[in-house]
Amino acid sequence: MSVHESRSRVLTASTAPISTYRDHERASLKRIVLVLQSTSVGGMETHCVDLAEELVRRSLTVLAIIPEADTYGELAVRFVAAGAQVHRLDTDARSGRLTQAWNLIRLARILGRWRPHVVHLHTGGATGGLAATLVARLLTSRAAVVTEHDVPSIEPGLKQRASRILMDRCADAIVAVSRRNAHVRMERIPPPRGRIVAILNGAPTVDASPEVRLQNRRRLRAQLNIAEGDLVIGSLVRLAAGKGLHDLIRAFALARRSRSTLLLVGDGPLRSELEELAQQLGIRAYLRFAGHQVKATPFLDTMDIFALAVPEGSMSMALLEAMARGLPSVITYCGPEEPVINNQTGLCAPPSDHVGLARVLSRISDDPELRARLGFAAAAHTTAHFSVGRVTDDLLALYLVCRSGLLPSRLLADEASPVAPTGESDPCGPEAAQK
Repeated sequence: MSVHESRSRVLTASTAPISTYRDHERASLKRIVLVLQSTSVGGMETHCVDLAEELVRRSLTVLAIIPEADTYGELAVRFVAAGAQVHRLDTDARSGRLTQAWNLIRLARILGRWRPHVVHLHTGGATGGLAATLVARLLTSRAAVVTEHDVPSIEPGLKQRASRILMDRCADAIVAVSRRNAHVRMERIPPPRGRIVAILNGAPTVDASPEVRLQNRRRLRAQLNIAEGDLVIGSLVRLAAGKGLHDLIRAFALARRSRSTLLLVGDGPLRSELEELAQQLGIRAYLRFAGHQVKATPFLDTMDIFALAVPEGSMSMALLEAMARGLPSVITYCGPEEPVINNQTGLCAPPSDHVGLARVLSRISDDPELRARLGFAAAAHTTAHFSVGRVTDDLLALYLVCRSGLLPSRLLADEASPVAPTGESDPCGPEAAQK
């Protein structure tokens, strides 16, 4: 069975999420405000659009407050198409403190008119968000929730630490997108006990037919000057620090086969530096930069292997999208509660170790049957356990009770991690990558 045949089999039998909340339980939740603080459009923003669409599908009214920059114009269109209302407003200090102060007054007026039951701030990591959370806390009668889509720096500065501690006390709940991320947060900037939950990310059900995906593959490979028979290792990733991109390029240089290409879809401040590194390693001709793409998901169809070398943090939206599309993946974090369970739904490589990563890439590059098996399992696993519907169920459970100070025990990040759906109980360590 080919990789594309295995993807087609599992992707044509998706299951729609079913809410577990009865109407009378949800009666106290009618209006949800999603506030986005980010510097570029990526996985976090896509996730928020998917979340808004699912909330609207469940008869809730959603307002999305997103940055004003022109680069967010397409995102605003996508929110409207999902059924949400949109306000363009910078709630952080990107345009200066005076502008931020005025915008926070505008935010207060919006919340005063809208009277939401939940204000849910989404931020890239453990930076920013204090001011918006404080306004939400003062003006919202229901819940103020903050989701952190990344982890704090290894040694948080005094300003970052103080800001986060204050924000933790303003918010009713802090949401980490994986239990791994939550534990890093608790180690570096501990929130009050019982205030942080782990709600694992989810990807939307794939709605592209096998024919559409094949068309995407041929069209985009031709556009990128990649031959149809070439093996493509790729990633959807912002070209920025903390993404392990230097390790990925060095690993590709060691693992490269005669007809293979590394494709990076995304942009960021490290692009010229990465190009120079590839030139030094003699692989510049085999590296493709697709740049920022408003609609990046079709580029997954050009790939044979998805790879992400992030040294810390987990639950990448790009990884979930790749797995949902049936791509076999290599990642530097895995375990029973992660999307990638080593040798079952993908392969795990040791973090910050380009030689170890190269060894895993070589293994999967040389074994088409392994790629087909992992791709099939990845799509089935993601559909079953990492859907947007499941994320929405978890969030609704949190929204309903977080003002009481007693968060759902099954979501608490400082409780023991539950056993994986597969029944595997031990995380995959670096040694597992050698198997």
